[in-house]
Amino acid sequence: MTSIAETLSPQPAPQAGLQTSSCAVGVRVFDHFDAVRADWRVLEAEAPHSGYQRLGWQEAFLRHLGPGEVPCLALLDDEAGQPQALLPFVVRRRAGVTIASFIGGKHSNFGMGLWRPAFAASLTAAGLMAALRQIARQSPMPIDLFTLTNQPLAWGGHANPFALLPHRPSPSFGYHLALGPDGDAVLDRVVSSSSRRKIRRKERSLAEMGALSFVVACEPAAIVRFTDTFLAYKATRFAELGIANVFAVSGMRDFIIDAASGEAPALELSALMVGDEPVALFAGTIAQGRYSGMFNAMIPGPMQKDSPGELLLHHLIRDCCARGLAVFDLGAGEAGYKSHICDGIDPLFDQAIATTAKGAALAAALGALGHAKRRVKQSPFLWSLVGKLRRLRAKPAARDNAA
Repeated sequence: MTSIAETLSPQPAPQAGLQTSSCAVGVRVFDHFDAVRADWRVLEAEAPHSGYQRLGWQEAFLRHLGPGEVPCLALLDDEAGQPQALLPFVVRRRAGVTIASFIGGKHSNFGMGLWRPAFAASLTAAGLMAALRQIARQSPMPIDLFTLTNQPLAWGGHANPFALLPHRPSPSFGYHLALGPDGDAVLDRVVSSSSRRKIRRKERSLAEMGALSFVVACEPAAIVRFTDTFLAYKATRFAELGIANVFAVSGMRDFIIDAASGEAPALELSALMVGDEPVALFAGTIAQGRYSGMFNAMIPGPMQKDSPGELLLHHLIRDCCARGLAVFDLGAGEAGYKSHICDGIDPLFDQAIATTAKGAALAAALGALGHAKRRVKQSPFLWSLVGKLRRLRAKPAARDNAA
C-alpha cells in the first residue's frame, strides 16, 4: 500500500539531538507485514513492549484468528525517515462503522504500540491526534473509530503517549509480580507460611499418584499435546461456569501451535505433570525480561482439590527467576489467585477515538458500556452475583449434555 507523510508538532524532547520543533514526522500505513518486518524487528529491540507486541505473536494471531480483519500497520518516521514508532492495528466493519483496534483483541492482555522513548515523550495530544487522522485516511478501509483497550498507562518506566488523549479506566487492572534471582525467596515474600505448608501437603498428595515434574514444551509433539489438552480442559471449565468458550473458535488450535513453535517461539507452553499426564497447563509470552501469562487450565475432576494450577504457578515463577526474568504478570482480569500471588498492579485504560460522526455515535455507546462493565468488575458483590448467575445458567446445559 502506498504511504504519505503529514507534519506533526511534537514538543521538544529532553534528549539532546532529537529535533522536534520544526521537523516533519512521516506517517506511513501498510496492509501487510512484509512491508514493516525489518523496522518492526529494530523497534522490538529498542522500544518498550510486551510479548503481545512481538512480530511473531501478532503475525501468528492474524494468520489464524483474524478472519475479516485487515492489517493497518502504521509507522511514524522522523525527519530523516527513521521509524520512531509502530502502531499495529487491524480494521473491520461493525454495524456500518469501520473500527480500528490493536491486533489480538481480547486475547492480548496489553494493547500498545512500539515507541522509541524520546519520540514518545516529545509528542503532544494534537500531534498524536493528527497522526491518527492521517492513519484513518490512509487505512485500507477509511477508519471511523479507534477502539483501543487494555492500554497500560506506562510500560518499562515510560509513559504511554495515548494517555495524552481522552480515556477511561479499563474494567480490570493488570497484575504482576516483581522477580529476583531466588525463586523461593520471591514466593516467601508473597505467600504466607501457612499457605506454603498447604502447598507442600498438596504436592505430596499429588506425588502419591505419580512423579511430579515441571515441563516446558519444546518439541513439536509436546506442543501439540499440551495445546489439545489445554483446549479440552478449558472447554469443560467454561461449560461448568456457563461462559461462552472464547477458545472454541476456528483457528485457535493452529494459532497456539504456530506461536509456540520455531527457534524463537512467541508463546511458551508449560505443564505440571503427574507421571505422564499434564494436570495443569500455562501459556505465556516473553519480552524484555517480562513473562506475561496468557491462559491456563487444570484437569477436571478430583485432582483439583490439590490445586495443580497453583503448584504449576509456583514452579513457573521459580523457573522465570532462574532464567533471570525481572517481572511475571498474570494479565488483566479479576481472579483470586492473581491478587494473592502478585504484589503490583498495572493501571489500564480504554479509548474510543472517533474520526467521523458515525464513529462518534458508536464511541458514546461504547463509553457507557465500558463504565458499566468496570463498575460490575470492581464491585465484589456485583461480580460475585455475575458468577452465581453464570453457574445457574450452566446447570441446564450440563444436564442436556449428560442426557
